[in-house]
Amino acid sequence: MPTVVARAPGRVSLAGGGTDLPVYYERHGGAVVSLAITRGATATITDRVSGLELASPDHDVRELITPEKYARRMRHPFLSREFVTLHKAVAWHFGLDHARLATSSEIPAGGGLGASAAVCVALVTAAASHVGDTMDHWRIAQTAARIEMTVLRRPCGKQDPFVSAFGGINMIEFLRDGTTTVTPVRISPETRRALESHLLLFTNGARRNSAVPLAELARRIPSDGQTSLALSELRETAYLMRTALERGDIATIGALVDRGWRAKRQLHGHVTTAEVDRAYALARRTGAFGGKLCGGGMGGALLLVAPPERQPEIRQVLASQGWRAQHVVIDDAGATVVASAERTASAEL
Repeated sequence: MPTVVARAPGRVSLAGGGTDLPVYYERHGGAVVSLAITRGATATITDRVSGLELASPDHDVRELITPEKYARRMRHPFLSREFVTLHKAVAWHFGLDHARLATSSEIPAGGGLGASAAVCVALVTAAASHVGDTMDHWRIAQTAARIEMTVLRRPCGKQDPFVSAFGGINMIEFLRDGTTTVTPVRISPETRRALESHLLLFTNGARRNSAVPLAELARRIPSDGQTSLALSELRETAYLMRTALERGDIATIGALVDRGWRAKRQLHGHVTTAEVDRAYALARRTGAFGGKLCGGGMGGALLLVAPPERQPEIRQVLASQGWRAQHVVIDDAGATVVASAERTASAEL
């Protein structure tokens, strides 16, 4: 029986986050600049003789849907258990009814690094290969976005599945008619090395539910002028970020990340926390060009753009506050099938 393993990267948004919400871009158009990172998610799909098994070993969750319960349990995939909703929705989309869908992730859930989108994109990639459907990165991204935003009704932005599917550094624009365009940002090898050496991600183990700040933002957009102005500033920053990347101007990249963070803080009261503000202020005083909180707000990973010679001191200062650092490495592959093999039926009984 065939086994397919697929992988998809997480993401770091450099500029424009928030303008990828439909309630905004359907009125004004949105734009983000994001890069895929090597930390990602893996999905494995294997045939079963009977029943649909959904597993997320990272969270010690497993659900078995027997044939007699399949029609009833699959009708509403968003009613599944928390960590296997994506598994059920992807199985439902591709008509899988006798298979095992399992995922693992290197991205901390609730860290603002696109963990759920990476899982969804990996599952879509694996499922498409499993059923013999040759999907390019565009169809993978569109399918994953529809599953999260329409089927599962999650109040999430649209950028994550596109970054995860395509990989690399991209300018992604969201037009008012619902069209999404993905344009790679072309940078020199020297700029790429410099960018990676200047980027640091800090985490402190805190998790947040992105649905809360994103739902608050979506509620504010139609009626709050200040929120719309802040989002327009974020959209403008995305275009400036593309230019700075193409020029290889790392200091300007850092300043634009800071500019975007200051605009993002104007969106609503749930963007940041006192702990994040304290860490960011320390990092800036210690030499960081700029930074931002990844994701919708209320916690998550803190991205910093900092000169390599200042990073040891920044690491030390933030470590005293409970933050752990890791470098950012850009992933160019995007969604990929990394293994496809035949297994014996007895392995799935």
